[in-house]
Amino acid sequence: MTSEPTISYYPDTDTMAIELRPWPGATGDANAVGGEDASEDLVIHYAADGEPWLWEIEHASRHPEHIAAALSQIRRRTAVAA
Repeated sequence: MTSEPTISYYPDTDTMAIELRPWPGATGDANAVGGEDASEDLVIHYAADGEPWLWEIEHASRHPEHIAAALSQIRRRTAVAA
């Protein structure tokens, strides 16, 4: 497992998936896995530990603010871990 976030872009649908952290494995409540609409064209997916895991940005080319916010989350997590 890599500790680096993964950023994937799907040009056919203009969707970007930004992992805030690696998948934590089988920790926490499996029923907590899921996602929620957090904003227009933004779905935040949660891991079993209840913490955000991935941001899915639809129409990503129209939402640089979502991309910047996701990168800010990664930066914050990295600073706390250091």
